[in-house]
Amino acid sequence: MRDLAGGRVTRRDMRREATKAAVLEAAEKVFLSQGYEGATIKAIADEAGVSPGTVLNAEPSKAALLMAILSNEVEMIAESVEQMEAALSGNLADRIIALLQIMLEGQSRNSELFAAAVGHSWMVADPTYQAAFDQMELAWRPIRRVVETGISEGELRRDVDVDTLIAVLSDLFLGAMRAARRSEFEERPIVSLEARVRVVIEGMLAR
Repeated sequence: MRDLAGGRVTRRDMRREATKAAVLEAAEKVFLSQGYEGATIKAIADEAGVSPGTVLNAEPSKAALLMAILSNEVEMIAESVEQMEAALSGNLADRIIALLQIMLEGQSRNSELFAAAVGHSWMVADPTYQAAFDQMELAWRPIRRVVETGISEGELRRDVDVDTLIAVLSDLFLGAMRAARRSEFEERPIVSLEARVRVVIEGMLAR
């Protein structure tokens, strides 16, 4: 058997990948049941039926385990957003909201894990946590393209700064994610997000 690079895949390689997959699956279960803060390498090892050393061979830290899990999630979200981009219709705000809804639904499926990554990236100067933001850039690329198209086609003002607008939309999105985690929040987060996005876009439309 050969991998995509043309190299030979040995049985040892296959066992290593299988072990890593089992460790990541166990880590996700422990993170979700005990919370990221409460989870320990030993608990993950017990869940996977391996030694703590084997867990750390799969990924070098608890943060790295979290990022590996989220990497798979982000790839699936990004793929869904890319597919939606090709089918978009409506005005600029409609198109942006449709893409944000896909992202919100995707992250809500594992909101505990995404919240842990985002929260720690704010509090801890660790590049491993910053990777959570860097990875999400994959999902934001279609939104950036929609904004750039809106400027080039005259739907948005020519002086709109793309990076600033994306940063504002990101802040609104994170607010919706926080709202989605509040049990007392009665309104669907996408409803509030949609209203706020429309206010922002309305102020930037070409006249």
